[in-house]
Amino acid sequence: MRKTTFLVGGREITAPLTIKFSVPFGDNEKVDTIDIQVYNFKDETINAITTNKAAILSAGYVDDNGVIFSGTLKKKETKWEGLDKITTFKCIDCTLDYTQGVIKRTYGRNTPASLILRELALDAGLAIGDIDLPVDFIYRSGKALNGKIKILVSEIAKDCEAKLHINKGRIYVRVRSKGDKLGLDISKNTGLINEPEEIEEEVKDEKKSKTTTSKKKLKGYKIKMLLNHKITTDVIIKLTSRKVNGVFRVSKGEHKVDTSGTEYYTECEVVPV
Repeated sequence: MRKTTFLVGGREITAPLTIKFSVPFGDNEKVDTIDIQVYNFKDETINAITTNKAAILSAGYVDDNGVIFSGTLKKKETKWEGLDKITTFKCIDCTLDYTQGVIKRTYGRNTPASLILRELALDAGLAIGDIDLPVDFIYRSGKALNGKIKILVSEIAKDCEAKLHINKGRIYVRVRSKGDKLGLDISKNTGLINEPEEIEEEVKDEKKSKTTTSKKKLKGYKIKMLLNHKITTDVIIKLTSRKVNGVFRVSKGEHKVDTSGTEYYTECEVVPV
């Protein structure tokens, strides 16, 4: 009952072709590169798909599937393994304008960081997921921009003491602990596999002053479930298991089909809200 669909270069790829993937996500500013493999694709179709085009991967089940990745095709390569011809589409979860685009612009006195961030998102061709800054830093003497968009956004996010991440072609610059409440219940009845594994995550202590770099240990859990397209960065879930009950925020994870194609799952790390 699994359903996987890959849209790339205006082409829709789905069963009976075999599609394997590994889609990481997380609340950090790293641009994730994902590999989507399609088995025994026709040469003429492969050649017709050009890079720097939109790439969208949907996965789940016949009665419940949705987008787990939306980004840009950066590179493609084909090789043979035995009798199988495997085409790997290497994609990034943003636009090439975000990673490679250069901006040279000057802002006047008393310009707020939020305005600059919104204009840089527009320059990069990214939708705004959320800009909710702990401190909307005011550049009293103005602000001169000269460099790659990705680096400029990162610098401004730091000025605002905010976390930055890109997810499904959307930019998020916001309070580190903030999440998105979708009302997801995760339990054995909804696909939870095995008991959650306890972990410790080191995070910035937001209660400390701006001038400190103090960090604290935050206890969380690693969980594995049947593939769930709704699980992604900063989603708030209610976790229920034999040993763990509570409300948590997803900090990072991965949607994956294992190399044999037998397992189809989502694995993630969660921290208390």
